[in-house]
Amino acid sequence: MNESVAEALILTINALGAGILIFIAGVLQKIMDDMDEHDFKRFLNALVTTAMNNYFLVTVATLPIIAAIMYFLAYGFHHWWITMGFIVWFIGSSITKIINMPVYKWVGDQKNNDPEDLRKQRRKLRLGNNLRAWFTFASVVLMACQLGVGEIVVVVVLSGIIAFPLVKWARKYIPG
Repeated sequence: MNESVAEALILTINALGAGILIFIAGVLQKIMDDMDEHDFKRFLNALVTTAMNNYFLVTVATLPIIAAIMYFLAYGFHHWWITMGFIVWFIGSSITKIINMPVYKWVGDQKNNDPEDLRKQRRKLRLGNNLRAWFTFASVVLMACQLGVGEIVVVVVLSGIIAFPLVKWARKYIPG
């Protein structure tokens, strides 16, 4: 595999991850914000459990770090846009570990039911979700700067091919 193909595949995976994170920060977070505190607690616990057991989501969330290691071992650090994109992605991913994971753990504890404390945790979660979505989106933009028009077209086509069955799959969960 040549370097341009590797970069296009990495950007495709990263763009899919950014799309998922933007959906979480822009759609799911707004739904959680409108819930009363105890509904928020039940929903978040169900969401985290479901997401952690979803192979696609876990793969999309984990694959960029594996891809970064393999990419840098094979090609080095000379493509600065890709390198900066990986650095920004890593910062965004770290935000989840620093902000969101403690929220998941706190909300998941059966003893924690105080409405005011749940509101505080929801605000932290909103911050973490928004930061991760924006950092991941920024990493996609940075990585895209490395590629030419042809590679960007390939990324768009690959993203569409991967996203199409996911959209069909997601429609079975939409009421009506």
